[in-house]
Formats: sequence, structure tokens, C-alpha cells
Amino acid sequence: MSSSNLMREPSGPLQAKQTLLLILLPLLSTFVVLRLYLQLVRVRHVYQGGYLVHHLYIGILLVLPAAFLLAFGADNRRLGLFARVALGAGSAMILDEITYLIATRATDQDYVSRVSFLGAIFCISLAAIVLLTLYVKFRD
Repeated sequence: MSSSNLMREPSGPLQAKQTLLLILLPLLSTFVVLRLYLQLVRVRHVYQGGYLVHHLYIGILLVLPAAFLLAFGADNRRLGLFARVALGAGSAMILDEITYLIATRATDQDYVSRVSFLGAIFCISLAAIVLLTLYVKFRD
């Protein structure tokens, strides 16, 4: 199903395949963009009000409202689509930093370390497997 069909369909619940793609594609693409940025541009920290803002925090700011909205049901179809995309992108940001923050000393060099990279791949892969398992269970 093309992305243009997703936006033109009448209101109503999304099919399992649509939900899978709306979460999985942003999850994977956000992860790839983050990792390419870290490898090619190197670590560039964002400071807001003197505080270091990891993409983990931005991911949380995307995931929480999206999850709350989806938990209560999005009456507006476009809002529901946006929530699923935000859930995928935000999840990638969170999953990308888990190993970095837990298994390394969290230095700039650790961002681009093998441990951080392989841990991020593991976390993203696990999330993709969970999504695919849910898809199989709930597909139409």
C-alpha cells in the first residue's frame, strides 16, 4: 500500500500492515540517519540552557505523547498517523542510546564505538522483531 493511499483512506482503524509500516519505517530510517550523522559529521552536542540534550531525551519527548494518544485512540486519522510515525522515530532515538549510556563511559568517542554501534543494532533489531511479531498476531 502506498503512502499516498494511507492519507486518502476514509477515517477508521488502520490495518495492521499500515501500523507496522508507519512505525517500522521511521524507526529504521531514523536509526540509519542518526548513525550516518555520528559517523560522518561526528558528535555535535546540543546544549539547551546549559544542559546537554541527548537524542534520548528528544526521543522520549516524541514517544510519550504518541503512546498516550494511541492508548486513548486517535479520533483524527492524521493525528493517529503522525503518532505512529513519532513513535517509530522517537523509539529509534531512545534505542540508539541505551547501550551507549549503560555499557560505555558515555564519552564522545564512545558514541561511535563498536560497543555502542552493535548494542544499538541489537536494540533496534529486537524492536523490529517485536513489531513484526505483533503484526503477525494482529494482521487483518
